[in-house]
Amino acid sequence: MPVRAALILMFIACSLGNYTHATELVLQSGFGEVTPSLAFYLDTRTDPSSDIDDIRSQQFLNVSDNPPQFGYTSATVWLRLRYVSDVPGTWLSVNYPLLDELDIYILRDGQMLSQYRMGDRLAFDQRLLMRPDYTVPLPVTETPADVYLRVRSDSSVEVPVTIVEDYALRHQMESSAWTQGLFFGAMVMLGLYHVLIFFSSGDRSYLYFGGLSLTMAFIQITIWGRSYQFLWPDSPDWNSIAISTLINASNFFGILYISKLVKIREHYRLIHVAAMTVATVAALQCLVSIFVTYGQIIQSTLLLSLVTFVLGSMMIILRMRDRYPPAFAAFIAGLMYALGSFSYILGKLGVLENGLFLNNALAIGQLLQVLLFAFALSIRMAMDRELRERAQRETEEAKDMLLETERHQNVRLDQEVRARTRELEAANLRLEKISATDALTGLYNRRHFDETFEREYYRAAREHQPLSLIMLDLDHFKKLNDSYGHTFGDEALRQTAIRIQDVLNRPGDVAFRYGGEEFVILLPDTPPSAAHILARQIWSAMRSEPVSMKDQAVKLTISIGIASEQPAHGGNCSALLNKADQKLYQAKEEGRDRICN
Repeated sequence: MPVRAALILMFIACSLGNYTHATELVLQSGFGEVTPSLAFYLDTRTDPSSDIDDIRSQQFLNVSDNPPQFGYTSATVWLRLRYVSDVPGTWLSVNYPLLDELDIYILRDGQMLSQYRMGDRLAFDQRLLMRPDYTVPLPVTETPADVYLRVRSDSSVEVPVTIVEDYALRHQMESSAWTQGLFFGAMVMLGLYHVLIFFSSGDRSYLYFGGLSLTMAFIQITIWGRSYQFLWPDSPDWNSIAISTLINASNFFGILYISKLVKIREHYRLIHVAAMTVATVAALQCLVSIFVTYGQIIQSTLLLSLVTFVLGSMMIILRMRDRYPPAFAAFIAGLMYALGSFSYILGKLGVLENGLFLNNALAIGQLLQVLLFAFALSIRMAMDRELRERAQRETEEAKDMLLETERHQNVRLDQEVRARTRELEAANLRLEKISATDALTGLYNRRHFDETFEREYYRAAREHQPLSLIMLDLDHFKKLNDSYGHTFGDEALRQTAIRIQDVLNRPGDVAFRYGGEEFVILLPDTPPSAAHILARQIWSAMRSEPVSMKDQAVKLTISIGIASEQPAHGGNCSALLNKADQKLYQAKEEGRDRICN
């Protein structure tokens, strides 16, 4: 996530402090943090004084925080340092670029030696040294001199005061420039690369990730003061609101990216709605932050950051529970950022010794997070590509199978049509003389069945083809007639016949009304397995919806018996019919609404 709850903890930690007695600082070769020699005074008056003589008379308390931290405060913070130095080329540095106002006074025996006015409310070129932190020279003095620092800021007030010599100052400038430049370059390259992929692929995951990488890069270099140094040195007004605007933008891109990465919309619709709501609020706050001060928007920005972190973590954990691989990579990415954030905080609180690594732990955590987020996105894209390729292969295979099946069926149907043409012509002549159709159902009647069945039986024997019979009966038909009347019973028979006819697709498959509520289906050239599939379709068709007539609707079931054999020369078709009848009887005996074969 772009802004973690760790940032909020860091801001809270900035408001905590322990106070001890300060000591006079004697400067010799090699020095750094000066916290043990600092004292502070909080001017909480409605109209705080800027008169150095008035401030010198106030009671200062000694601070042991490393660095001194006062959190979000409307008071004017004064810090005092007393030193003695015989080392020329000594500099005092305050390495916290986000301070709005910073005035430094250097006095000896009550006389003003130097006075400097700084802070990010002034144009960058007004600084004594063109570097992100605030650096002023300390004069050599054999008698104690006092340094007073006046600080006011809408941001969290942190005043990391260090004293360095010329060579150390140059080394710090070079090492920090390299480190920060490499971080910024890596983050911007990752962001722009994924934005370009978005324009070529149209996948918004790349756009959201690119936006997240770029906003995180600009947040960090703004905290370092590099953006004010190089990007907008003449825009102090924009510099004062850049952090809040960028944090809201990172919340916007971050929540959208996590939602898209773990495909939360397809699996948790309510969580997706919440994510879209947070993204909308973040976008609105991003716009509002351009027109209001940092102090007016930062509290709601930090609260939204916490909500974004919690919601993003929830989405990742839910998808981890679903064993979705990109979610695990996203979790590790968040863990890397959290470790970097807490390491940075512990270094600032003095729990761990500050050094090059801890001073840049937050940036390192961000870089690792972005790299792992990119890895998670590549995993998801690889999975999506594999699914598309698999679906394409299956589609091609299904198409080939369909074409092959259609070719075989066409050949087979053509053969059957030519073989049966003469038989059908003869049958048509006979149908003209006798009625072969059941008037109620429109199916062939039993007389036609007897003729057709015997003919198909002997044809199957000649051609060595299997022959199957399906015999079915409406369950509890007498009770249906007694309860709803014979008119409804007739309608039930008619609708049953329609559903049977809807299932039969081959020209040779014929359904007959055998008698009463009993039906029989003759299936030439059909093995038992195919007959069972057809019976199952008829059984399902009856169960799919009730038989209805006007305002009456009754759900009916059927019992089905199936018999199949390979007729032999000299065989008796009655045996196959009796077998089908026995299977139907068995289905009824076993409880009805079933298929027996």
